[in-house]
Amino acid sequence: MTAVSPPPDFQLRNQQAFETCVATTLQVLAAVEFAPALHHTQPTRETLLAFSTELDRHAADVAALAGERHLDLLALGQGWYERLAAERDEPLQAAYHALHSAAYLGLAGGSTTALLLSAVGYALRVLAQREGRLCH
Repeated sequence: MTAVSPPPDFQLRNQQAFETCVATTLQVLAAVEFAPALHHTQPTRETLLAFSTELDRHAADVAALAGERHLDLLALGQGWYERLAAERDEPLQAAYHALHSAAYLGLAGGSTTALLLSAVGYALRVLAQREGRLCH
């Protein structure tokens, strides 16, 4: 078996994918928060659920990069979300907090960053359940 080193731009592509994930997630959260005030259409329940699935996939990718492929990120993300929500009592605020933390830690945060992305995904699922009652 021969170990092959990753291409030189491998880390750069991972970093770009992570930054795109964070930026897109921020846009989704901002749409939930600001769309009603700007008379734009808020993301639908289906959109929020689909996006949360993508966040879970990204979280799994970040965990895999950190060598932690077998973490139960759904359970860990839910647990972290519940701790954040206990202090903030709003899924949108908890999602922003977790996303900011993930952005700060970046890929170097490894499984902690993955856990935080998963917490944002869980918050989006909570928001999707409340979709008919969203107003900010």
